[in-house]
Amino acid sequence: MNSLSLPFSGISRQKRAGFTLLEVVITMTIFVFLCAAVFGLMSGVLQGTSSLQDNQNRRDQAERLNAFLARKLKGLPAGSSVISYRRGTGDGLTQNGVILGHDQNLIALDAKIQPNGYYTLRFATFDPATMSRNTTTLPALILESSVIEDTSVSWTPLIQDITRLSWKFQSLNATNWLDLWSDPSNTPNMVEFSMQQAGDLQPSVMDFWLPQMMPAQTIVATPPPNP
Repeated sequence: MNSLSLPFSGISRQKRAGFTLLEVVITMTIFVFLCAAVFGLMSGVLQGTSSLQDNQNRRDQAERLNAFLARKLKGLPAGSSVISYRRGTGDGLTQNGVILGHDQNLIALDAKIQPNGYYTLRFATFDPATMSRNTTTLPALILESSVIEDTSVSWTPLIQDITRLSWKFQSLNATNWLDLWSDPSNTPNMVEFSMQQAGDLQPSVMDFWLPQMMPAQTIVATPPPNP
């Protein structure tokens, strides 16, 4: 009886050493759930890192633009011009341009609509060689006409994916802000630029105090005192 029972006991032990189909299915199900959990966790980490990097990139762009505008506005020499202009609502912005600088160093800052509906902030430099020597028109007004008509102006992009932007101006001893500054012979006391990029909840607001100087043609040298 012992010799007959040994083979059967060996077969039963061999069966117990394997895995059933149900056990394999349960193991695979647990593995799939674990992989999905790990993948979701990694995706969340990567998306969070990408969002932080995008926010940092936008802050860096705003800081560089702030430094660029501060250098241009605070360094205006005597006889400089600051004017803003409107293109109308054709590009989606009622006001999207400003011209500033000296006759020989004028720049225009403008916004152009993108295919995705956002805007690209850009700038163009005025070339004095394009101005006729016989004209009495101020170079700032010539540049204004050129940028509005988009003629003979080469634009350089600054920042893309802007949802909205605006310029405001304040004259000396005034409390109200003006949306439009159209007098190229006088400079405002303060300029405010507001810009909101796609992904930002709040706009970046930049305020600049401008040096108050007399126009170049009205500066009179003070004679030395009599000995």
